[in-house]
Amino acid sequence: MLEQLLDFPQYVERTEPTRQRLLHPIAFDDDRDDLEWTVRDVIEELEYLVDMKATMAPEEFVDGVREQDRRLLK
Repeated sequence: MLEQLLDFPQYVERTEPTRQRLLHPIAFDDDRDDLEWTVRDVIEELEYLVDMKATMAPEEFVDGVREQDRRLLK
């Protein structure tokens, strides 16, 4: 059975509480410590390490990954 579509005022009434809740900041939105930039940079460095893994000594690769881990967790 097909569900009847709501008209616009009914749609807004039903969805507005959810929309308002989504407008509130969440913990990840707080970028006082440049967390987002650090995460993006660490991801980029890890991608580089994976791309270069074939030309690196295993110890270099592991050290590089550990360094990115330290950067992310500090």
